[in-house]
Amino acid sequence: MSVVSWAIFFRKSRQLRRAQAQSRAFLEAFGYRRNINDYQELARLFPASPLVSLLGSAVEEWHSLQREFCNWNVELFGQLITNITEAMERANSRVTEQLESSLSFLAITTMVAPFLGLLGTVQGVLRTFLSLRGAQLPTLQLIAPGISDALVTTVMGLLVAIPAAFFYNYFVSKVKSLQTEMERFTSELTGLFRLEMYRLLTSEDKGTTKRYIDEP
Repeated sequence: MSVVSWAIFFRKSRQLRRAQAQSRAFLEAFGYRRNINDYQELARLFPASPLVSLLGSAVEEWHSLQREFCNWNVELFGQLITNITEAMERANSRVTEQLESSLSFLAITTMVAPFLGLLGTVQGVLRTFLSLRGAQLPTLQLIAPGISDALVTTVMGLLVAIPAAFFYNYFVSKVKSLQTEMERFTSELTGLFRLEMYRLLTSEDKGTTKRYIDEP
């Protein structure tokens, strides 16, 4: 369990460090983009950022709605925005599941390892006392070796559980930080798509008016 815990630590550290670094770079670059096609190009530059999945889902839903509803109108306005937000929430759930992968093993190790060590100690103590059955005068020299050997398992259990507890809480705090960033980005992106949709509706209205004026 100790080897697996340390393997998870190195793998998750690399994964979350890349996710945080690329998310910061992604947000800096995102502020200069104002076109949906630019968003797709931006997503290819920062593949390790969890925000990219939200953006990709939103853009995909946006294009899907455009294909589905060629003639947009004001009545569909609120419903379409809700669909885009729900697509980002689903992506958020999938990304969070990936970020939290293997953390359950650390949580189980934190709880189970001390009990396994304690079980080994109890068994060692029990064997020590069973070996003393029939002894006329048990001495400390007879008991101490068995007790000390039995306590080793408790120490080993704690040596496994303590790092696992540290790793688990450290990664949970990192994942929560990324989740907060994703929720903030979802809200921001919803506003941008709402503005983009409003611009599209406005341009279509102007086009309709212009076509109407140009008609003989």
